[in-house]
Amino acid sequence: MVDKMKVQIGVIGSEEKNMTQEERVYLTIAEEVGENIAKLGAALITGGCSGISESVCKGATKFGGLTIGTPGRERGSSVGNIDVEICTPIEIGDYLFAGIPSSDAIIAFPGDAGTIAEIAIAYRYKKPIILLKEYKSLVNDLFKNLSSEYPLFIANNPKEAAEIAYKIGRESLIKRQGDKTK
Repeated sequence: MVDKMKVQIGVIGSEEKNMTQEERVYLTIAEEVGENIAKLGAALITGGCSGISESVCKGATKFGGLTIGTPGRERGSSVGNIDVEICTPIEIGDYLFAGIPSSDAIIAFPGDAGTIAEIAIAYRYKKPIILLKEYKSLVNDLFKNLSSEYPLFIANNPKEAAEIAYKIGRESLIKRQGDKTK
């Protein structure tokens, strides 16, 4: 079963409408993250909206990656480059309830209130979070008592972020499969 299942990597960050001009550099970096996720053969899970989600999906699509979005209640409301939409009965916060639990690891970019809520849920469920080194204070600033045992990883570049997420996801799949056979 493990050989058939794809590692599922979530990527979170701001919608374009909430980004400052200086933060738009994240869009290019997100596209590189998406390219590398696709090259590894992992499925990409995003909120399916503009900004980081759209850019990471654009990158993944370039290399034939599978992209999954959680746009809310309406099919067809995701931005381009989404292969599969997972709709939920709520309009705001859908990624909290569908994207975070479905991801084996989360790559986080700086963001607004939605991103902070997603990081908080990921933290609560002990989902591994990967940050690029430029953003490493992001989680530490939010959680003052972050345990040294929490699965927080710092990557030096977009390729390494995807590789760390993939490795963690693969190990998690293998462990879950082993737990089922016991």
